[in-house]
Amino acid sequence: MKPLKLGLRVWILITSLVSFLGGWALLSHAGKPAPLGSAPATTSSSLAPIPTLPAVPSIDSLTSGSSNLQPLPSLQLNTSQNFFPRMRTSGS
Repeated sequence: MKPLKLGLRVWILITSLVSFLGGWALLSHAGKPAPLGSAPATTSSSLAPIPTLPAVPSIDSLTSGSSNLQPLPSLQLNTSQNFFPRMRTSGS
């Protein structure tokens, strides 16, 4: 059992070192990334217009009730029927 354990440890050591060095070599030969603030050169006519969203209502207009928003329908939940049993951990 001792030689098998030693062999596994040596195998893991060798493969992890080869993997690390291989990854290091791949990253060192990879191309350099583009600068953070640069954008590709495109003409403004080929770009689609940016959609605009309606203005967000203020809190005062939401709480005063004078807004033209419709109230949400009330949901009736059936709490008497449990589909999942209560979770018990039996821990201290």
